[in-house]
Amino acid sequence: MTSRRTFLAAAATAAAASAFGFSVPAFAKNTTARVIVPFPAGGGGDALARTVVDVLARQAGSRILVDNRPGAGGNVGTRLLTQAKPDGLTLGYVTNGILCVNQHLYGETGFNTNDLIPVGLSTEIGLVAVLNPKAIEGVTDLKSLIAYAKANPGKVDFASSGNGTTSHLAGLFFAECAGLKLTHIPYRGGAAAMLDVLSGRIPLMIDVAPNALQHVAAGKLTALATPSRERLPSAPDVPTFAEAGVPGFELSAWDGFVLPKGTPEKIVRDWNRALVEALSDEELRRRLAARGADVRPGTPEAFRDFIASEAPKWEKLVKTIRAERT
Repeated sequence: MTSRRTFLAAAATAAAASAFGFSVPAFAKNTTARVIVPFPAGGGGDALARTVVDVLARQAGSRILVDNRPGAGGNVGTRLLTQAKPDGLTLGYVTNGILCVNQHLYGETGFNTNDLIPVGLSTEIGLVAVLNPKAIEGVTDLKSLIAYAKANPGKVDFASSGNGTTSHLAGLFFAECAGLKLTHIPYRGGAAAMLDVLSGRIPLMIDVAPNALQHVAAGKLTALATPSRERLPSAPDVPTFAEAGVPGFELSAWDGFVLPKGTPEKIVRDWNRALVEALSDEELRRRLAARGADVRPGTPEAFRDFIASEAPKWEKLVKTIRAERT
């Protein structure tokens, strides 16, 4: 839909882009490329993707259309990407959920991860558990939340951006580590889920820091803890779950960019160079850090190896949770 598509106009010409030390791909000059973001506009993933794409467009010296195609935890948009012409003008934004989780949660994703060519890892994103302190009387922090949930099994809801998403698995993993029985309420995207948390309809959500921290800063929600190994630079006052008395709950999200199978290697390399250069931009780094995301630039091969190393962890998590919930 038109309302879900935004043109990011290039702020520099090809000559200006060369000043960044980036060799503008011949196929990208004076064209309109497209990045399929398989999540709704306004959510945490969409915000991160657009932050990077903005700089990427400037460096490529072209326009990049952000095409939001949400549904099925990212499967709908990613399937569309695999059907795109492999000419380098259609990229896809992907996450740990899309590449490592969905195949274990859905009977049919509609695509094969082998049909995607890694361009590069973009960021690693911290998660934050947030609570609406007005949703349940007397529940205002992690201690009171756990106490109430234990005394009222199944009566505490948590929101997620959809079945199989990181926020879904994080909520289930938290319940397992804390010994709670929570009720999962899935939404069609993080923005819709967060709206109901903000309204007090749902008390709890564990979301990516870029989406959660803005509401904490505005005084609308309370940050309970982060499942990161260490406190997030963007939220140094928020303890880790281990520090807060819930050991074992350690998880982070990540994202990157891919191209459809069949894309020539030279084009893959060109986009990788553009992405690495974009992620070296100091202003972009500051903007991402403020959102709780740390840049992780690297080669296509490094991204491929990283995906392979992460896959077993997420598969085990999904299978363990499913087994314990059946």
